[in-house]
Amino acid sequence: MQEAVIVSGARTPIGRYGGAFKDVSAPELGSLAIKAALDQANVRPDQVDEVVLGNALQTAEAGYAARLASLGAGIPDDVPTIAINRQCSSGLEAINLAALLVKTGEVEIAVAGGIENMSQSPYLIDYKARFDGLGMGDGALTDSLVKGLGCPVNLYHMGVTAENVAERFGVSREDQDELAAISHQRAVAAIKDGRFDHQ
Repeated sequence: MQEAVIVSGARTPIGRYGGAFKDVSAPELGSLAIKAALDQANVRPDQVDEVVLGNALQTAEAGYAARLASLGAGIPDDVPTIAINRQCSSGLEAINLAALLVKTGEVEIAVAGGIENMSQSPYLIDYKARFDGLGMGDGALTDSLVKGLGCPVNLYHMGVTAENVAERFGVSREDQDELAAISHQRAVAAIKDGRFDHQ
């Protein structure tokens, strides 16, 4: 089995919900990151054997956002693309799968990561409206951001899952807040030091 290594990485800036990227689709954001990662690694788009991207909110054009991001980055249309949905760990699972493809010799060069734009999560109307109509009275819209990031088994949102996991493994609120503060301090220091200027 051959070794899999990460040779470059790129990302877009992290935006605010409804902020500067609200009109930029997940595939568009993804294609920018893919182009940058390929440039850093001195890899041409036609050298890529596989693209694996995670995307949790697979609605509208994001239904196959991985493919659109791949094509938008100039990767040829005969290069296969895999879309992964494992909710919060979709991007990590995409990287795991790409590494496995490399290790087993299925591919030599893979692009992997995650793409999302929660600001573009649409409101949904129940499928029955398509066939039965709304009839008399009000119709209801469902927020796909809330519904799509909820657990259909336990019927609660991922935030509740995070709290349950923290309790199970003994991670206190204070520990979480301390780590969050450290993370923000490191981010501010990195920005001031110009660590993200190339992005």
